[in-house]
Amino acid sequence: MLAGVDAIPASPSNLSGPLEHFRATARRLPLHPLEKTLLWIVAAHLMFLPWALGAMKWWAQAVSLALAVLGFAVALVPRNYSEEFTTGTRFRLVIWPRLLRFPIFWAGLALLAYIAVQGLNPAWTYVSNARGWWMQSRAHITWLPSGVDGPFFFGGGPWRTLIDYASPWLVVCSLWIGFSRRRTVQYLLIALSINGLALALFALTQRLTGARRIYWALPSPNPAFFGPFVYKNHAGAYLLLVLALSFALASWYFLRGLRRLEKSNPAGLFVFFGAVAAVDIMISYARGATITMVAFLAVAMISFVFYQFRHPTLLRKPIVLALLLVGFGAFLVTSLQTLAVNHAWNRMQKLFDETDLSISSRELATAATWKMVQDHPWLGAGAGSFRYLFPRYQQHYPEIYREGRQRLFWENAHNDLVQFPAELGIAGCAIFAFGFGFWAWRLCRAYFWENPLSLLVTAGLLLLVAHSWTDFLFENPAVLITWCALWPCITLWAESEEMRLRG
Repeated sequence: MLAGVDAIPASPSNLSGPLEHFRATARRLPLHPLEKTLLWIVAAHLMFLPWALGAMKWWAQAVSLALAVLGFAVALVPRNYSEEFTTGTRFRLVIWPRLLRFPIFWAGLALLAYIAVQGLNPAWTYVSNARGWWMQSRAHITWLPSGVDGPFFFGGGPWRTLIDYASPWLVVCSLWIGFSRRRTVQYLLIALSINGLALALFALTQRLTGARRIYWALPSPNPAFFGPFVYKNHAGAYLLLVLALSFALASWYFLRGLRRLEKSNPAGLFVFFGAVAAVDIMISYARGATITMVAFLAVAMISFVFYQFRHPTLLRKPIVLALLLVGFGAFLVTSLQTLAVNHAWNRMQKLFDETDLSISSRELATAATWKMVQDHPWLGAGAGSFRYLFPRYQQHYPEIYREGRQRLFWENAHNDLVQFPAELGIAGCAIFAFGFGFWAWRLCRAYFWENPLSLLVTAGLLLLVAHSWTDFLFENPAVLITWCALWPCITLWAESEEMRLRG
């Protein structure tokens, strides 16, 4: 029988939600070959990003876009389900109707079109000579979104930003329409957690050996690199995602083990993954990431206490958890003492020092960027325009304009929550708000707070947004694409768990 997504015969398993046709059964069905292929492509893509210098270079962004397009193409291929892959009669699954019903597909398409209009309607042109460069105003259609005309390889600009946003959009769409089993999501999350452990161990090795170059061979434009990331704060942000994901997997395996009366499970292993990530965040000297990590651990602890009160009969062995937490704490303290944590602590104390130039300069940069928002409130100054237009606002703040005789150049505002509206305006940011509202609605409808994995990953994702007030975290493609990819993963997971509980 041939059937599309909308034409599956009515059955007990034909429920609403993205996993409606694949309820858990006594016989564990194998994954469809096309779904396996998509899993390999998406996993390879997401695992590649942090190792490729955080995908900050144009070549890594080109590879990322190619993998995103490939995954999207594979996700759209119709699937023939024989008796081997389904408990019912064989059918043909046509994917594109699900894509057309996916609001994020249309929101992302609207955002890319918006950026393209900004690129085709430039209000400023990049001009340079032997002495330097400047921006020259030009005629444009004032009632349309406008932007800047700058060199592609200089960084920034609408077309470079278009690539940066197209990749996460395609990945999110691929995950939503192409992953039909919770097991597929589970494999992807495990792969990301293992890759995060490898990344953390690599960064730890570089720090212990006193490496002065990335991979001991590549010169870094920023001396404060960490692991394969050019900028330590980007490394800290990515490790925060690894930490949240590892602890989320640990909590899920732990609770599942209690329900099944398992003698052992991988929960302790994922706690170790999270502990290594926590150590790395501390020794990266990324202060914002360290504070966010402490906030996440507090949320995790509060969530566990709340869950224990809600399910007192399930958590019948608190001594096991206590020993696990003591072991984690001992590992953390020993590791930090070994790795000269005093330097990290001294940097943390400087946050409360009024003379800390790093904090004061970012506050001034935020104030200057806010002036940029006020000048272009509705349509923004143009995607990727910050590095080109910020000198116009920067010059009114001498502390961040010059250092001696040298003029300072700011590529980013060190505050994503202000830079995004400065570049995209209220119209562009409304698209982001719509996307966030969609995920919030789907997660709340699935009671995500009842599921430890969805709850902890969601907390990590939201805390990273709060952290972006102090840095340009989402200008890093590795952080941006991984952050975006986790939203459909946890939503699919929460909805699958909700279906299982209703089952």
